[in-house]
Amino acid sequence: MLNRTIFWIFVVMLMTSCSRKISDPCENTNPQTTIDVNSEAIVCFESIDSYDLNYTNKKNITINGELFLPKVKREVYDAVIMTHGSGGKRRYHKKYVDLLTDSGLIVFQIDHYSARKIKYDKTFSKVSGITFMNDAYAALSLLKTNARIKNIGYLGWSQGGVGPILSHFKFVNDLIPTDHRFQSAVAIYPYCGFTFPGPSETETPLLMITGADDDLTPEAACRNLYSKFFRNDGKIEFLSIENARHGFDNPFLYFGFTFEKLPNLMVMNLDCTLTITDDGEIQNMNGTIINTPELSEFFLNKCSVKGVTVKYNSKATKITLDKVQKFFIKTLTEE
Repeated sequence: MLNRTIFWIFVVMLMTSCSRKISDPCENTNPQTTIDVNSEAIVCFESIDSYDLNYTNKKNITINGELFLPKVKREVYDAVIMTHGSGGKRRYHKKYVDLLTDSGLIVFQIDHYSARKIKYDKTFSKVSGITFMNDAYAALSLLKTNARIKNIGYLGWSQGGVGPILSHFKFVNDLIPTDHRFQSAVAIYPYCGFTFPGPSETETPLLMITGADDDLTPEAACRNLYSKFFRNDGKIEFLSIENARHGFDNPFLYFGFTFEKLPNLMVMNLDCTLTITDDGEIQNMNGTIINTPELSEFFLNKCSVKGVTVKYNSKATKITLDKVQKFFIKTLTEE
């Protein structure tokens, strides 16, 4: 009886959390080139639709972000740009919106999917984490058009955590067609399968938060990044949370679910470790360029085993919310 009750609770939650139709609020709408901070709104803006940081022959795309404002009005604000993971925008992201706006910060939550007609990406290959990153930097440039917005942070989950990690490295930032920089960045249970030469210059303060039991994006790769670069300037922080799995802050996963076909990205050999070339392309350490969804899916299958368990963890959620709030207050608002 209990199992049947749990099953129907899951069905109801699934039906209410997933829309049946992809709706793009910016379809046939001209993108904004400036942003107003007097009222909350859905904002249409232009990004580069690119799988990597090589922009040759890449087209622009109009996507949307939702602007959230603090209740206490000010003359000057700091802000955080939020970028979702492969599952798209989800209700649990709202608690981060509320946390940050209650802390006096503007939040700009990007929707990477609706303009691209993607509902969710169980292959993790339709777009790349760098696609999300390009959108985030486009949003950064948009927010910087308003003189009332000062420091801007970057927050991303899972595949959306790739951008916050890469924003830590100066040479990656230099490849992006903007002079603007994030003040700091947070990646929550991110994909960390990138590496760079040891002397690589770092600049943006970075916090990586992982679950010790995460078998979708195992934290070992994040530990490797931290171990390699924490001596550079002390601007990289790493927090591992015990008994936490992927999606630990999503109450929809309260009972825990095992997905037999999802990839466990546990393989970390040269074929499966990525870097960014001087031309901005994604390349594995054996020299293969990975610049299409097809190539990405091929290497994803090669670099993983099947079977992943995801589960909500209230303690891990509380720890994460507290850490995220304190990190952004320290790096954005404290002089």
